[in-house]
Amino acid sequence: MQISKINLKNNPNLTFIANFLKPYTQRAYLVGGSVRDMLLGLELFDYDIEIYDINIKDFDSVMQKLGAKGFGKNFFVYKFRNFDMALARTENKISYGHKGFEVKICNDEKLGAKRRDFTINALMINIFSGEFLDFYNGLQDLKQGILRHINDQSFQEDSLRILRAIVFASRFNFKIADETLNLMRNMDIKDLSQDRINAELYKFFQTSYLNLGYKYLQELDLEKEIFGFKGDFESLEFQNLLKEARKIIKDEALFLYLYLNFFKLNKEVFFKKTRLKKEYLKKANQAFYLNDIDDFELAKIAFDMPLKEWLGLWDEKRVEQAKKLKLYENKFESKIVTQDLIDAGFFGKALGEKLQELKENELKEYIKLNKNT
Repeated sequence: MQISKINLKNNPNLTFIANFLKPYTQRAYLVGGSVRDMLLGLELFDYDIEIYDINIKDFDSVMQKLGAKGFGKNFFVYKFRNFDMALARTENKISYGHKGFEVKICNDEKLGAKRRDFTINALMINIFSGEFLDFYNGLQDLKQGILRHINDQSFQEDSLRILRAIVFASRFNFKIADETLNLMRNMDIKDLSQDRINAELYKFFQTSYLNLGYKYLQELDLEKEIFGFKGDFESLEFQNLLKEARKIIKDEALFLYLYLNFFKLNKEVFFKKTRLKKEYLKKANQAFYLNDIDDFELAKIAFDMPLKEWLGLWDEKRVEQAKKLKLYENKFESKIVTQDLIDAGFFGKALGEKLQELKENELKEYIKLNKNT
């Protein structure tokens, strides 16, 4: 165990909570992801506080005085502004499923930290004294970029931790420890609902290292179970595409756009199976060009959107190409008036075809003029 001091007095949010809780306890800790992100130098938007030495009835009274709202009542958790405050607890698996746990109040910090999934999430800072508690060498793992589970039994009891590991790895570019990966290979996620799986997928789609998360999905044979498809693990082309595209495109729909189009999957079937948000389907249906794209094909995309919104603008060459066409910030505005064609006798399918023909001719002229200026 490593114990030192961390100064929290410069944080007015924590000072307020510490001053409020001080009459009731001297053991309240900033825990979990809050400590992890603070040590990684990330900005904190939410705070997790774990509280000791207060019984359930008194804790409820204190939280009501604060104006906090209770949720997950069996877990003694209350929310106030951007704080989640809970009594320290242990969890014991008693039935099937992600929620099949018996929860009990805990009064020992090391035992309370043991219920957490990974060592990097078991770090604690006393909000009154700044005392730093590290019972499971989480600080060392954090410095080395390693994701390591704490306890074999408790880790295997919660299958959601498989997906959480993948999300953390792809968020922080961390390596999953070999012993943790071996445990995960012997676990499955069949007890998780589709909604619970999707909740973790949405987090994964927002991460910076999609390629690493995808690699772990394949290594753990989860790709087939979650997506109904298994890509070619031997080929690094798709992983490299994920890695390079993410440097340019931050949109959370990027993974599915690349995945569904690279592997030429049936999008309707995929979304029916996964029940993911339909807004992703709309973005996945954007034009896809794996290799080089000429000016005309690129400019055609600007009929529908500024090219900076196109998920296929995934490398600097394409970005520069779009800017030269002066279609990066703004979509192409056609001067063709549909009503003129209707007045000329076009309607139905013929109207659509003629409109498309004229717009494309107009676009070719635009490109020609743009190259000469």
